Amino acid sequence: MDDFSSKIINNALNFAFMTRDTAEKIFAEFVKAGKVSKEESQKLMADFLSKFEAEAANLNQKLKGEIKKAIEEFGFVKKDEFEELNAKVKRMETYINELHKKFKD
Repeated sequence: MDDFSSKIINNALNFAFMTRDTAEKIFAEFVKAGKVSKEESQKLMADFLSKFEAEAANLNQKLKGEIKKAIEEFGFVKKDEFEELNAKVKRMETYINELHKKFKD
């Protein structure tokens, strides 16, 4: 994974942890203020996390699509394509070296 992708993922994870922590604090305040019971707070938190995880998964898919589109737009070669081309170059080098030896003698 490249540095840019790694930074995006780390920032997204930090945001997720901050969001969860903030939500827990808010629900704890609701319980403390008597607006909801502890059980209701736990259910609300579970619902929140479920929706948050679904949205995070959706965002992840969109982000992957955008990264893939950017890679294609910039004309970057995929790893498997690079490895295939590298293997061809090595075979050609070997062949050229063999021809060179053959004609040198």
